[in-house]
Amino acid sequence: MQVNPMFKLNSILLFVKKSRKGRLPNPIPTLKLVFKEGAVDTIKKAKGWRTDAEMAAKLGITRAYVSMMSKRRVSVSHNVILRLAYVLGNIHGNWWTFYEIVDRGEPIDPNSPLWNEEKYQGRMPYSRFSPMAELRKKDYKVETK
Repeated sequence: MQVNPMFKLNSILLFVKKSRKGRLPNPIPTLKLVFKEGAVDTIKKAKGWRTDAEMAAKLGITRAYVSMMSKRRVSVSHNVILRLAYVLGNIHGNWWTFYEIVDRGEPIDPNSPLWNEEKYQGRMPYSRFSPMAELRKKDYKVETK
């Protein structure tokens, strides 16, 4: 039995068309996790730290980063959250009371690298036949769907 060549071509095109459907990642880059107003001062008073430099030395980060976090200019990293929870002794307690999630108010360009950060870090696979997956295969082994 011979198969029609047009049938073969249509089935290939249909497969490729379905597999190229893209998915947008969660729009997490528009949000940031920051300290609540006055939380850094409260933490410093509780631990007896007088300056940002002293707090930074105890947490293993830079003084500038502590200063920017206290002024809510940058997000608090998960490493800082974990270190503070350990230093304050509230790993099993209410460690989240010092933080809040706020909207950056900055629109993110769809071509921004932030949209592909999860893929680049290997936490989310690239779509099949993605040109970026082909590019990243040169750097390391890339997971694709």
